[in-house]
Amino acid sequence: MSDDPIVSVVRTGTVLQGKGVSAGATVLLSKPASDVHCTIVLCHAPLSTHHPYVVWTYNEITGACSTGDYYDNQVDAATRFAERTW
Repeated sequence: MSDDPIVSVVRTGTVLQGKGVSAGATVLLSKPASDVHCTIVLCHAPLSTHHPYVVWTYNEITGACSTGDYYDNQVDAATRFAERTW
């Protein structure tokens, strides 16, 4: 794998190729973040066994997910997704 920056746009249905619990996570919802090169994503992350629903900030330049809020159900995660702007 190259160390060159990844430039990507995520959409509903995108499967993330990250590391750790983001590897194989499926994007359920996405919206623009307040940071110009970021997207807020609600994902189902099967590698996060106790809290498989997560809201992350996805960096479109690096492909990294950060500042995760983890939930055991989709309803609570969707509530946080609706509130989140960064």
